[in-house]
Amino acid sequence: MADAPMTDPPTSRRAVIPAYHYSRAARSPRLLLALGLWGAGIAALSLALSVALWISLLLILPMLPGLWELWRNPTASLKLDATRLCWRNASGAVDLPINRISHVTLDRRWDFSHRATVHTEAGKRLRIPPDCLPPHQILEQALTAAGLPVRRHHFRIY
Repeated sequence: MADAPMTDPPTSRRAVIPAYHYSRAARSPRLLLALGLWGAGIAALSLALSVALWISLLLILPMLPGLWELWRNPTASLKLDATRLCWRNASGAVDLPINRISHVTLDRRWDFSHRATVHTEAGKRLRIPPDCLPPHQILEQALTAAGLPVRRHHFRIY
């Protein structure tokens, strides 16, 4: 009696996608440069024009949120793998199974910034916070590789 041919075990038809991870800390060279330039500008203005102390203090107020972020150094991250889309920042965290996501909308706004909205099968819309967003081309490639439909809108008002 002849031996039966060996067959490979059935494999899943769903392609295995590599995990995508993006992380960003608030303490960055850009923040340090912006705070340094603003502080140097106030100092130069105060010395060159002999500006009153209360005006200098008023001009320092816009630096306070940046200094607070520099001190706290919160991190923001976005993770995408074959089963989940997760993001986390200082204000909260969201963890969504991929099979509950209907599509993702990427909007370019009038100030050339980008906004990403996740639409669930239940009709709920979840906006990904700006500090969790990677560059939009990379995010679109990762979402497409995960099998999620991506819709692009350019220059939307809302």
